[in-house]
Amino acid sequence: MAIHVVLVRPESPANVGAVARVIRNTGLDGLRLVAPGDWRTVECWRTAWGSQEVLEEARVYEDVRGAIADAGVAVAFSGRRDKGVALLDVRDAAAEVAARVDETACLVFGPETAGLTQDEMAACGRRALIPAHHDQPSLNLSHAVMIAAYEVFRARCRPAPLPRHATHDEKETMLDLLREGLLAIGALPGTNTDGYFREWRALFARADLTPKEVRLLEHLGRKMARGAR
Repeated sequence: MAIHVVLVRPESPANVGAVARVIRNTGLDGLRLVAPGDWRTVECWRTAWGSQEVLEEARVYEDVRGAIADAGVAVAFSGRRDKGVALLDVRDAAAEVAARVDETACLVFGPETAGLTQDEMAACGRRALIPAHHDQPSLNLSHAVMIAAYEVFRARCRPAPLPRHATHDEKETMLDLLREGLLAIGALPGTNTDGYFREWRALFARADLTPKEVRLLEHLGRKMARGAR
């Protein structure tokens, strides 16, 4: 999977450099620029501290359609809330992008003052919003890219799902075998056995056991019962 940031008509070379640094910070794959004007300045390279190679490898396009032509998914980021247009939260958009493991993806951002046009957003297909306080909803371009890129970074680094927990019935079967084994080796008394076993039951009710762990305890219960015979 390759994830690229697309900056459309960026107005500040410093922001281009800052975005290059964000790309390196978050492990994204490249920078694409649409009609960037004169962006190769000392200020741009200075703000890309430690990430100048991202600038050197940046690709320039004439329009958004060209910049996203190879992308399986492209998300346009905008602060506008147009009526009737579905908006993804930035976190949901990041999760969707991270899930496209075999596709190229693009995170598309418009110019600092005007943002993306309606046609540019329509070309992307998906639109996402970065929530901000109503007193100052407008984000600096590089800050907006950082938020979106970081959410993608977190979504890509999310650990694999944990094994499922044993069901109540699976635990009950195991507890029956464990009770039999403990009784056989004298770890439980022959009278009021269930009363003494109540704490064992409570212990395993609190434990987040996997099916494999339940089978290990079942094996232990059988071995204790057989060994006592």
